[in-house]
Amino acid sequence: KSLTLRAEERARMDFEEKLSNAVVEQAKVEYPPVLIDLEINRILNDQARQLQLTGQGMDQYLKSINKTVEQLQEELRPVAVKNVTASLVLGKIAGEEKIEVTEADIENGIINMTRRVGADKKEEFRKLLDTPRTRESLEQSLKTRKTIERLAEIAKNTKEIKQETKEEANA
Repeated sequence: KSLTLRAEERARMDFEEKLSNAVVEQAKVEYPPVLIDLEINRILNDQARQLQLTGQGMDQYLKSINKTVEQLQEELRPVAVKNVTASLVLGKIAGEEKIEVTEADIENGIINMTRRVGADKKEEFRKLLDTPRTRESLEQSLKTRKTIERLAEIAKNTKEIKQETKEEANA
């Protein structure tokens, strides 16, 4: 990729992240506390899976950072709160905006994930990825992506309308 394309992509991603954070921060969301505990467990399970791939277990990791499971859970609480809030807010927006993820979107997502895999391993890797759990996770990621893109579209249109109104007022 050219430097210009990379810079544009970075700028777009920064804008979308700031927009998403602003929308989530503005929202008033109520949820049962158990959702936070479930999210903390999900994060810990993801970490444990990642650690297994490196040949290290969670116990070893906890020793290396000199923390207990409970301390790590408390450390993850703010992240979990942010994740749950963002998920609920973006889910509500997706519903309001009628954002859908098609089977073709999911298939394309799986194809993209196998793009860099060698031809000899591509089919094997595809079978590993093509599970109900992975498809569900991919669907959620794609819906979030589409929702954030929709928010960016709305924000840009609002900005353009404000600019046009300002220009008309100055004319």
